[in-house]
Amino acid sequence: MVMVSIDTQSPFHRGEREVQARLGVREQAEGLGRRFIRDHLPEQHQAFYAQLPMIFVGSVDQLGRPWASVLVGQSGFISTPDEHTLHINTQPIFGDPLKHNLSVGMQAGLLGIEYQNRRRNRMTGKLTGLHQDGIEIAVDQTFGNCPQYIQARNYTCLPGIDRLGEQRPVQQLTRLNPRARAMLSSADNFYIATHYSENPEDISHGADVSHRGGKPGFVRVEDDRSFTFPDFTGNNHFNTLGNIQMNPRAGLLFIDFDNGDLLYLTCSAEIIWDSEERQAFDGAQRLVRFTLDEGLLVEQAMPIRWEFLEYSPSLEKTGSWEEVAEKVAERAEGNVYRNYQVTQVERESEIISSFYLKPADGENIHCHTAGQFLPIEIQLPGSESSIYRTYTISNAPNAEFYRLTIKKEPPIKAGMPAGLSSNYFHDQIELGSTIRALSPRGKFTLNETSLRPVVLISGGVGITPMISMLEQLAGDSTGCGCNRQVWFIHGARNSQQQAFNKQVRELEQDWPCLNVHYRHSQPLADDVAGVDYDSRGHIDIELLKSLLSFDDYDFYLCGPQVFIESVYTGIKSLNVADERIHYEFFGPGAALHKEKSNGFNKSVKPLGDRKPVKVEFARSGIEAIWDSSKGTLLELAEAEGLQPVYSCRSGVCQTCSCKIISGDVDYAEPPMAEPQLGEALICCSIPQSEQGGHSDVPLVLDL
Repeated sequence: MVMVSIDTQSPFHRGEREVQARLGVREQAEGLGRRFIRDHLPEQHQAFYAQLPMIFVGSVDQLGRPWASVLVGQSGFISTPDEHTLHINTQPIFGDPLKHNLSVGMQAGLLGIEYQNRRRNRMTGKLTGLHQDGIEIAVDQTFGNCPQYIQARNYTCLPGIDRLGEQRPVQQLTRLNPRARAMLSSADNFYIATHYSENPEDISHGADVSHRGGKPGFVRVEDDRSFTFPDFTGNNHFNTLGNIQMNPRAGLLFIDFDNGDLLYLTCSAEIIWDSEERQAFDGAQRLVRFTLDEGLLVEQAMPIRWEFLEYSPSLEKTGSWEEVAEKVAERAEGNVYRNYQVTQVERESEIISSFYLKPADGENIHCHTAGQFLPIEIQLPGSESSIYRTYTISNAPNAEFYRLTIKKEPPIKAGMPAGLSSNYFHDQIELGSTIRALSPRGKFTLNETSLRPVVLISGGVGITPMISMLEQLAGDSTGCGCNRQVWFIHGARNSQQQAFNKQVRELEQDWPCLNVHYRHSQPLADDVAGVDYDSRGHIDIELLKSLLSFDDYDFYLCGPQVFIESVYTGIKSLNVADERIHYEFFGPGAALHKEKSNGFNKSVKPLGDRKPVKVEFARSGIEAIWDSSKGTLLELAEAEGLQPVYSCRSGVCQTCSCKIISGDVDYAEPPMAEPQLGEALICCSIPQSEQGGHSDVPLVLDL
């Protein structure tokens, strides 16, 4: 089963390793690659190829340009005389560029897909035999690939599958004509070939061909030569991106599954690692833009027809270019509230209920990322002004609804009005009620690119983002068949105040990778140990040490401030790296650490050569000098030992609103809710100043 031992060379070439390192998955990808990338075809892979009606091939022409192609035949046209050799007994389809690229020694990438059940296998190798009936490939590398983003289809072979050499109408393209643009714009998948080779003898070098899928329209045509697609989460090998990193060329194949048209394109390629559009595209890890060099459109050439069955479940967490345009426009024009209708209310515990929201206009929702929150505007009965709150979305990303799981709070909490909105939801909101909300926000999100085991630790209603993350991880595991271990550790007072117990326990039964532990601080007399809870007390480091081996985990913490501080301190005492611990306070509190070196105070983006500004906190009698290294006014106040009240740290809830006595503020990013006249949202604002020199005008805050 093991292809590359620890003592031999990496299964990845320099470009793949660079991309893995850039995205923080280098070590994990190397470990998995050495375990699962083989130099031979196991029996199950041999049987897999033998029953396919087609196989995709990546090759390079005499000009060094990659092309993606497809070879077809009756089931059995692919055979494996031994575990190191693949025989493909067919000829290229008429018009396929592969015909001119075939030669002994040619580096080839191969991809087999069984659309009915979304299985796929990738292989790289070299052409060692070329004969009248087909070709022979010697295996360099082979591995199974996860089924994400593959749409399920059944196939039927046409009589033309035995007459592949028959002439077909062929259009040569240097620009995308209307037919080509239509094929790109309506596609729900395509195939991409890339190539990189500094050393032909290195098995990690050579040609590759891969599948990309998305909702229809996920490829955006920008003009008659350029088009872009969003690259979603994959297996973290980055074979395609690693090749493009070193050799920015790609070949693409688009298939019309209804009439059999084949569109072959060879292009220059550009990886867009980050941009406003990438950030606005739900599920996109990066964008890839292509510029056409040459294309071929061969009409009705594919001798197979396909019956669509269903879209991949993985697409539920991805967005669309229409949503991207809407989000970018919203950001340019300011934040826009939408009306949502409450379509379902579920009681989760004695004090916690879930409210399901769908857009009242019937349009699609903005797909969120697991862990994000929804900013809410509430007009309380009898009140002239609105209040603003943020509630975590407790379901995994989907294209239909948001679920807000809300605990009913007492009317006074931590010296501030609390419970107003939660009581409003519990007492006033019912089926058919309308809620106004912005699009999902927040940076406490699940890192979908990591391969490390995940530990979700929560207290009380801090369970809400953890449920969203847990559902996301479960869906990812089902989609790609991975065995990433997950620990779900939750603390509650007793069963009456514990939400989602039934759902989590059922998931634990169905998902072998999930490990659940509930701890109750005050179990009820009829709470059953081992059923309602697993241990008694509060979550602490001793409990975590008894459950975990403290290898390399990703920790996610959410709950009250005291709970987070205690758990965080315990984890840090075991020398867990800062970047492995992600946390969010549930409710107002101060930052965990004030040291600049620990990486936890997230300052605003670089602000250029702004003048330092004196800031006076009038009620506290404290003066400080702000400069662009000090971050927001909230961070400055915390660094001076103050503990201003805040909740969201995102400029939504207005909890941190502070009166400006003199001076003015700027916002590193526009706040999501407009501050009151003469007040500043200190969680996202900085002192107003000019560029260069030193400001003589202090900012005075009523704090």
